[in-house]
Amino acid sequence: MQQLKFILLFVLSIPVFNYAQDSNHKALVSDYLDANEAMGQYNYAYEELLKMLQGRYPETDKNTQEWRFLKENKTRAVKEMKALLVPIYQSNFTKADITKMVVFYNSGAGKQLLADRSKMNAAQKEKWKTFYNSEVGKKIIEKQAVLGAEISKASEGWSRDLYETALSLLK
Repeated sequence: MQQLKFILLFVLSIPVFNYAQDSNHKALVSDYLDANEAMGQYNYAYEELLKMLQGRYPETDKNTQEWRFLKENKTRAVKEMKALLVPIYQSNFTKADITKMVVFYNSGAGKQLLADRSKMNAAQKEKWKTFYNSEVGKKIIEKQAVLGAEISKASEGWSRDLYETALSLLK
């Protein structure tokens, strides 16, 4: 009877451990998307959408609330895009891969690479070269086509939904 309780407890705890590992993997991917500034392009896209819509549907007394909603919704909308990207990276990279990617992009070399590649010093260029010659770097390069297609699909859906929502509010 004692063994049965132990086995039952063990079997029932498996989903808890899997959830904790999955949650940790999601958090790492989220950290990676912040470190490599991927979300910056979605912030920019949102701002550009608002500029475009401002030209077509200028803010008036009639649509002030709708414009306020769109302006205040940016953070939530970008988080929704991040939520679409996380599973893409989870399915293509292990936790160990993502950890190495976060470490690189949080390093001086990674930050300089993102800020201005032309201003990288010799040590930073060497660290960049070493990273992309590593197993993780090779995996990133190998998966570029797959990632590009999956990210493009998610981005298009996000952009389309965002545009349709904005239009429905402002028309």
